[in-house]
Amino acid sequence: MHSFSGLPKQEGASEAQVCEGAHGFVMPGFEPVAHAFAASILSGEALGAACTIIHNDEVLVDLHGGWQDTSASRSWHADDITLVYSLTKGLTGIAGAVAVSRGLLSYDEKVADIWPEFASHGKGDVTVGEALSEQAGLAAIDFKLTLENLGDEDAICAAIAAQKPNWTPGDHSGNHAYTLGWIASELIHRRDPQGRRLPQFFAEEIAGPLGLDVFVGIPESFDRERIARIKGFGLQDLFIHHTTMPWPLTFEMCLPGTLAFRTLNNPLVLEGPGALDCEDFWRIGQGAAGGMASARGLAHAYNAFARGGERLGITPQVIATLTQGHSYPRKGLKDQVLTADMYYSYGFEKPFSEWEFARTRSAFGSFAVGGSLAFCDPDDGVAYAWITNQLGTGKWDDPREKMVRDAFYTCLENRS
Repeated sequence: MHSFSGLPKQEGASEAQVCEGAHGFVMPGFEPVAHAFAASILSGEALGAACTIIHNDEVLVDLHGGWQDTSASRSWHADDITLVYSLTKGLTGIAGAVAVSRGLLSYDEKVADIWPEFASHGKGDVTVGEALSEQAGLAAIDFKLTLENLGDEDAICAAIAAQKPNWTPGDHSGNHAYTLGWIASELIHRRDPQGRRLPQFFAEEIAGPLGLDVFVGIPESFDRERIARIKGFGLQDLFIHHTTMPWPLTFEMCLPGTLAFRTLNNPLVLEGPGALDCEDFWRIGQGAAGGMASARGLAHAYNAFARGGERLGITPQVIATLTQGHSYPRKGLKDQVLTADMYYSYGFEKPFSEWEFARTRSAFGSFAVGGSLAFCDPDDGVAYAWITNQLGTGKWDDPREKMVRDAFYTCLENRS
């Protein structure tokens, strides 16, 4: 029917320009998804975007549109990739699930049993599951990060192990904006017989076998002409164009010394997250914010889980664990960094009362600064990815993305 790197025409699908502003195809009955997708392109709210949606192993939507460069001179093509920021956490969660399924790790074992230095400052009882669920209190670290040292995982992981936690582990969760990736990488490195770190492990055990245009650290050989460049925002835009970002977070991001500032501005990127869209960051393979991916690649990665995990050797027990989700922090879901409720679970986010992003609570995935979202819903058979290179200023349910998701679910209900 299709290959992952390039999707030829499927019977009954419309090709090329689906509607003004949207190229690719949708299966019959899903035309409203294309119109919803195109709306943000035509309005100028999205410089460029791509969306792939799979249901029960059938690609129903594969769309792209707009521009891949800020000068609006190069069109976004179907297999273009872009920096996907915190969607990378989901990739790290996928790598963790593979490692657990292979017997390299257990979600229930203590991090310190794998990484003894981690036990300092009362972190000795933190489990792998808690650490991957962003409950370990290591959102902000005192180690000063720069683009020059972001690739020095030995030094950074030593700093993480020595760090006093930002809160009592297990009491709260909070956005481990960068540190989640290094924690997962160190755990894999210490248990993998080949000693691989996250970027190599992901490439060889996940992206390679599935044939995905998804990278945690972009290889030298990758064609840079296929990279859609980011149109970012500055901190001032959070005030001028404020949408759904919590006001306390907006203010705290500007105040040195606050947990939000120490977490989100280390490395110091006061000009906004768009500053990370550079060759130096692309290459590092930062496992919480540095992933590079196409919408197709992300959707197919999650489809492996939507279809039961067999393609990656994921055990039924791991699928059950991910669909059930990690237990809530002892003192509730309020994210100590983002100042709003979030449900983090084993490297992913999951639906909860304030954010029901899928039809069932078996879903898991990740959203990113700027509005991108990728997830799977195993009980519903859905794998979904919407990405953009124009960063919005909301938290979740970016209106450009949400109208696509809502249109899809409406069409899916009508079809059934």
